[in-house]
Amino acid sequence: MKDKFTQKYRGNMEFTIRKNRLFFISLIFLSLIACSKSEEIQVTEFSDYKFQSSGTRQFEWDDEGGIGWVKILLEKANFKDAEIEIAEMYFPPGYQDIAHMHELELLFVLEGRLDHIVNGESHILRPGMLGVVREPDLVVHRADSDVGVRVLVIWPYGKEVQVLEDEQLREISLIIN
Repeated sequence: MKDKFTQKYRGNMEFTIRKNRLFFISLIFLSLIACSKSEEIQVTEFSDYKFQSSGTRQFEWDDEGGIGWVKILLEKANFKDAEIEIAEMYFPPGYQDIAHMHELELLFVLEGRLDHIVNGESHILRPGMLGVVREPDLVVHRADSDVGVRVLVIWPYGKEVQVLEDEQLREISLIIN
């Protein structure tokens, strides 16, 4: 009897810890969004990174529903010492990728509906919702909207831009010299 109670208590405790971690990650993410609403940017001449970004480059691929793309907003090219990478991503209508893994990926839906399938379980995300996936879970992204899906994606540990480069997608530079 005691073992069943202990197992149930530990299971509830682990769930609470996971829920609290997700809450704090979401809180940090939303704080970043709130801070990004600032109108004024102070620029110093001694900085080794850009204070704003409209993107460094864009990767594209052809799909039955149109052209999909990933616009890289933050990477080592414009934020030298950071591991974090941030991108805006568009999945055209009907798009579905294959199951894959990320060390940690945060997807914030901006427009459309995203079927965020984690380990075979479907989670429909609408604008304003956040999807999270981390190792060793497998994720599939599927556009569940007639207009496609646009998301802000954060890879806190980086290394994802290199994966996009390795896939040999069309690459367009967005840096204006």
